[in-house]
Amino acid sequence: MTSLNTQLWELIKTHKMPDDADGTPFIEQLMNENSISQETATVAISEYLKFMYICATRRERNVPSKAVDLVWHLHMQHSRDYWDVFCQKLGKPVHHNPGGNGVGHLEDYKATVAAYRPLFGSPPKGIWRQNNRLQNYIGLITIATFAVAGAAAVHGGEPDGIFALGAAMFMSASTYKRFTKKGEFTLIFGCDDPFADDDAGDCGSGDCGGCGD
Repeated sequence: MTSLNTQLWELIKTHKMPDDADGTPFIEQLMNENSISQETATVAISEYLKFMYICATRRERNVPSKAVDLVWHLHMQHSRDYWDVFCQKLGKPVHHNPGGNGVGHLEDYKATVAAYRPLFGSPPKGIWRQNNRLQNYIGLITIATFAVAGAAAVHGGEPDGIFALGAAMFMSASTYKRFTKKGEFTLIFGCDDPFADDDAGDCGSGDCGGCGD
């Protein structure tokens, strides 16, 4: 799957997301439910539609980001629109089932992001993005400070300092490995955003159900 089916994509991207029983537009429902801005909600819905295109055209397991997953949850609450209208446009039922937190789940998430690129270009920051370097640097500085404090305590003969230094050395090694690992994708919309997540969403997708089936 390297080229975009423009006819299918046109059907998906022009789908009118459903109002609720009171006539509240879908985007406002998403904003109110998650306390997010209109701009954030607009991007999230757009990325949801792209993800659903991938689900419709890719046989492998597909795993959404947390933001996309939240839009999906809300859309499925409008069951008639989702099953009777939207999935008809997709050409197959796309089921939503609990995923997992293991290595396989994250690999499926990465593969979903990789499938996104030749179709839609680079994923927008805040939905699918690589690890935040600033956060990494802050973490490393914190660990370094901990190590220096531990070393100073050891030099002063304090027993607690020996434990602190040992813990700092262990944390430094394991954290450095985690911070420098390539290809990890995270979702970061902003501070205290309910969409924020450390890796993939908790659900997969597929025409047979199950996480990414």
